[in-house]
Amino acid sequence: MSKKDNVDKIKSYIDDILGTKSSLKEKLPSKKSHEKELFCNMISDLQFVNGRTMGMKHDYKINMMDYDDPFYTAIESLLKIHYTQQQQNIINWWLYDKFLPTGEILVLTNKDTEEIIPSDTPEDVWELIQEHEKKNNK
Repeated sequence: MSKKDNVDKIKSYIDDILGTKSSLKEKLPSKKSHEKELFCNMISDLQFVNGRTMGMKHDYKINMMDYDDPFYTAIESLLKIHYTQQQQNIINWWLYDKFLPTGEILVLTNKDTEEIIPSDTPEDVWELIQEHEKKNNK
């Protein structure tokens, strides 16, 4: 059953209960979900660009780092405006240190419980920086 079929079925149930015609609209994304989507796209793109730069240097001996540096500096400045130092550290760790050139992947662990903290995806990083934002706002 498609999403449209499900929506039509729910709409007919609501119409029956209310005894009148109704209409349903998709929920508009919240500001936070929009920020999350932008953030996840941004760090995915940064990870891709960084990987491409490193690949060009390794595979073809073409060093694009001097060319890319002003872009990274501008992006770092924007991150400084919006995020705390601790949040920036998490973002930078994920972008530049988590995924090693050898193919190994580093993990975060909770110092107290020694449990692994999810940090494999941009969404995981978003959740981590949101936790730090909540701690800072208390």
